[in-house]
Amino acid sequence: LHSLRQRYGGNLIHTYAGPNLLVINPLSTPALYSEKMFKGCRREETAPHIFAVAQSAYHQLLTTRQDQTIVLLGKSGSGKTTNSQHLLQYLVTIATGSGKVYSAEKWQAVYTVLEAFGNCSTTMNVNASRFSHIISLDFDQAGQVASASVQTMLLEKFRVTRRPEAESSFNVFYYLMAGADAALKTELHFNHFAGNSAFGLFPHSKSEDKQRATQQFTKLQAAMKVLGISAEEQKTVWLILGAIYHLGAAGATKAGRKQFARHEWAQKAAYLLGCSLEELSSGIFKTQGKGTLPRSSSVRQSTDDTDSSGNVLSKATAAECLEFMASGLYSELFTLIISLINRALKSSQHSLCSLLIVDTPGFQNPRQVKNQRGATFEELCHNYAQERLQTLFQERTFVRELERYKEVHKTPITNIQTSTVRTLSRTDEARGLFWLMEEEVVQPGGSEETLLQRLFSYYGPAEGESTGHTHIHAQTHTLTFCHRQIYALFSSCTCYYRRIYIAHPYIRLKFSLDDPNRKSISGMFAGRSSSVAVLSGSIAGLEGVSQLAMRRATGMRKTFTTGMAAVKKKSFCLQIKLQVDALLDTVRRSRVHFVHCLLPRAEVLRATGSPEESYDPGLMQIDVALLRAQIRGFKLLDSLRIYRQGYPDHMVFSEFRRRFDILAPHLTKKLGRNYIVKDEKRVSNYLRE
Repeated sequence: LHSLRQRYGGNLIHTYAGPNLLVINPLSTPALYSEKMFKGCRREETAPHIFAVAQSAYHQLLTTRQDQTIVLLGKSGSGKTTNSQHLLQYLVTIATGSGKVYSAEKWQAVYTVLEAFGNCSTTMNVNASRFSHIISLDFDQAGQVASASVQTMLLEKFRVTRRPEAESSFNVFYYLMAGADAALKTELHFNHFAGNSAFGLFPHSKSEDKQRATQQFTKLQAAMKVLGISAEEQKTVWLILGAIYHLGAAGATKAGRKQFARHEWAQKAAYLLGCSLEELSSGIFKTQGKGTLPRSSSVRQSTDDTDSSGNVLSKATAAECLEFMASGLYSELFTLIISLINRALKSSQHSLCSLLIVDTPGFQNPRQVKNQRGATFEELCHNYAQERLQTLFQERTFVRELERYKEVHKTPITNIQTSTVRTLSRTDEARGLFWLMEEEVVQPGGSEETLLQRLFSYYGPAEGESTGHTHIHAQTHTLTFCHRQIYALFSSCTCYYRRIYIAHPYIRLKFSLDDPNRKSISGMFAGRSSSVAVLSGSIAGLEGVSQLAMRRATGMRKTFTTGMAAVKKKSFCLQIKLQVDALLDTVRRSRVHFVHCLLPRAEVLRATGSPEESYDPGLMQIDVALLRAQIRGFKLLDSLRIYRQGYPDHMVFSEFRRRFDILAPHLTKKLGRNYIVKDEKRVSNYLRE
């Protein structure tokens, strides 16, 4: 802690902790080192820096011809996305050929578009990513970038329609409302905005916010132009965003039947989508033939749940049907955006191996910023993905190392202190949290109470066990999950149950092909009309453009189409689990490098009930309690101990010789303690043998 505070006070935000890099998010943007300072250097020859991690991964890729992955871990707001951009900046600079197909400008444009469509403002982060993504750089025999792709998953599409108080929707809505010119506003019917919105979508009221959003919209348009997205394609994007806004302004009600509350706004949405108001209303509020669950489905049925044909009807309210359609539209739009980005990165060159950068939304807990609400289902899912990646870090750091000791020594190693992750469930059934949630929702007679009881029976304390040592606590309609980086994540069981249950009805909209002005929108959904769009959605961006990207996409698809996944592939909860499984399977097939991003200040994210620490006025202020909690959650001290006390294979030959030449006393006696040799490697091998 003292070392980190001293370095941070000197504006040194990067620190090595054994094989891992720690990056403390700076309060301001410091001047980064020149790429030339790291190009061609080994890790032991470089100062701690995010560029050094990129150089090390690139060097190992060239020497071993093995895929490399850089995984960024940390809390929300700790700077993971910013550091991923720095990684790309370095790699593109040192490994781009004379053609400059993958220039720094193009990658900056990629992140500008991703941040516009996938980021928002939360109580924990003013520009939080609400999706997970993998950036892939594929290299040729000469070590130059041959192709690239972006693959995304776990988009928080419900944020379009419903989100916690004081949090925003995706940035692009505010950019469009503030920055559209007069002609575009007229076409989108944005000349005046609605006073009410079921989705809470309103333009910025402050002039400085409007000005900032206008500038960002101009920047977004320029970035889309750099990526080769045509004016017609951009128009398609704005039309769909405008339609989503008008759906929120239209609202929904049930006056005898489910219908729009304000038909004049619904008419504007139908016009932008290129269909009639009747088609739009039918697609949202009525269950259609192929969009219903058969009577043989295990979903609970009652006399109120079926129509005359025996099809199961949704219990979703009119407002939930509207939310379902709007979030589905945005999910399809996001998939379109990813495909356009990958088209801009497409290359026909042959690639040999690849380097992946994995960035997911960070750990988050509303109560750590004094927000007393329970965690949303999406926040639980993002924490779940981070938890799985953290488990991979412990597996690579501790489990694999201990197995190595056992293999060499043939005896258990007891002098290395580590903390391993115990299995949550006390039963012999292989059932995780999302499995249990899904099964309980589709079981006849299931309810919030039975879901709560079942979760507690699996994960609660055993008889005679203290509740302080369990990973889940249960109270009336509430759950408390214990994560590595979050001691307690308070959640509403009722909210989870409702979210999962309404996800099961399948609702789709057939777009009219008769309107020649909306051909682009119809084309976007071409090929999807025959399949049912599930609320959970599929992985976006799996249309791999390079051979390696296609191979990874195929592996991910197999995760969704084999074994039990083939039966459960339309399941809301299991889609989430399978997406994270596919992500972990992709990462495990490569050599992994971990970057731990840390939050420095209590003002950014203050742990509830943390004791106040006295600060040295000579140092930049750091919330020591928060920093300590992050180090403990990452198991960084344990990983540092096993690095320093374990096998010395990380040492350079000269250091190894100086440390272990006591094994050859005749050399030191003959040549002296600080003797100089010409071949350190030869002496090191002699000492090792």
